[in-house]
Amino acid sequence: MTPPSGRLHHLDAARALLLLLGLPFHVATKAIFESDPPALDFQQSLVIGGWASLTHVFRMFAFFMLAGYFAGMIRERKGAGAWLAERSRRLGLPFLASILTLGAIQYQLQDGLLHKPSPRFLGAPLALDHLWFLVVLLGFCAVYAAIPGSRIPQGGRTGRALCLSAPGSLALLAALALWGLVRYAAEQVPAIPDAPSETLLWQQFLFHSAPFALGVVAWHARIGERIFNLRSRWIVPAILLLLIPYFPLDPLVRPALGKEIYPDLAGTLVLRAIDLPLAYLMSLGLFRLLAELVRGPSRVVSFFVDGALAIYLFHLVWAMLVLPWVRALPIAAEAQWMLASLLVLGLSMASYLAARSTRLTSVLFCGAAPKRHQPKHTTPARPARP
Repeated sequence: MTPPSGRLHHLDAARALLLLLGLPFHVATKAIFESDPPALDFQQSLVIGGWASLTHVFRMFAFFMLAGYFAGMIRERKGAGAWLAERSRRLGLPFLASILTLGAIQYQLQDGLLHKPSPRFLGAPLALDHLWFLVVLLGFCAVYAAIPGSRIPQGGRTGRALCLSAPGSLALLAALALWGLVRYAAEQVPAIPDAPSETLLWQQFLFHSAPFALGVVAWHARIGERIFNLRSRWIVPAILLLLIPYFPLDPLVRPALGKEIYPDLAGTLVLRAIDLPLAYLMSLGLFRLLAELVRGPSRVVSFFVDGALAIYLFHLVWAMLVLPWVRALPIAAEAQWMLASLLVLGLSMASYLAARSTRLTSVLFCGAAPKRHQPKHTTPARPARP
């Protein structure tokens, strides 16, 4: 199989979309799980719970799968050492800047506005919250940089299995189901004493290693153009088949169905076994849809690709500030949620524009210096003859 012949523009859109989908998700979860008293009207809304459930299935799986794919691409282009140094700068600096500023603010807002204290990070009054993904992604990069490329499967049966076109595809889905059960076993390991944030980090590292590894393998198998625009008649029926048991077992939607938040042990094991196979199939479906919708470069997509990291970093502070005010409005829970999500998006975009206005803040919160727009070169006009 050959490398991609050109830029897959829809993957730019996917990278931005997957982070931006976290905004309405976190607005909902902050109101439901991290507020005192919790927003019971949010919790009992089938619209809010259904949206949160469906997007949460695949959002981070697809994000880390893309991260693994691009990691393979850029490591091969620049070399492992240079690539890891760049990743350390572009992920490490935003994490440090965010945890020391936004993390400190979020810690105070969690207690002062939402009235439910936040866990500390490394014993300091800092809220890890959504910033965990940067630490986990850095960890994946470090591990991948240490693995020789020759040890990673190249093409052949592996590529066909990933593309659901070989008997090995069933083995792949079974392996993902098993990894979901490993996640459940990891959750039963006693937490690090007085360190819930640190416990979360190693659990997330374990769980999301599967999609990152699949993305890396997809690059080495040279199936990017195929897997991210996969034409398979099995994807949609398989998604619907798995959603039938998944949906009523997911704690995000169970209260809206009149059920207890958490299922019993048997239900939990089924949920964990379904989780990753469903996430993989839904990720493939999303990539296929975006391939149909995004055929070339777009200024809107470019704006959100450049700004997605900063928008995502800033959004939780705004969610905490907006939620108490929006929840006090005499409108339906669904309207509150949508209004809060739109406000958070707008304010986070404004924060991104402010951050990219200087080189220092752009490097710290956007992961790169602001782009300079080069003036177009024009042919000098011929001087008039005397």
